[in-house]
Amino acid sequence: MGEKDAFQSAIEECIGKGILSSYLKRKGSEVANMLTAEYNYEKDIEIKRYEALMQGREEGREEGREEGRKSGRLEMLFELVYGGVLTVREAALQAKLAEEEFRMEMESYNKKDDGCKRN
Repeated sequence: MGEKDAFQSAIEECIGKGILSSYLKRKGSEVANMLTAEYNYEKDIEIKRYEALMQGREEGREEGREEGRKSGRLEMLFELVYGGVLTVREAALQAKLAEEEFRMEMESYNKKDDGCKRN
């Protein structure tokens, strides 16, 4: 039995006996790799930082996409109000905003809209 097989067998035995079983079920292969490879703490920290950075970037992208979707929905509702298709009250309900908050968003949108004022 090779060294890696021995570590894998020990991990499986620990899982079977309930010793760190939830952790080893998730990270067993990582543990076996760390035991058989030369462990480098600095490299491990560097990898964890990089993974955290990538996760943070992905979360930021998702937040940005959600903000973009929300902004797009609001702009569509504003245009429907301007076009007389919806009332402010109906649009506010669709946006899940209080009517006054929706009006404030519309005013802000008017100010950003290339200087074009809508009534």
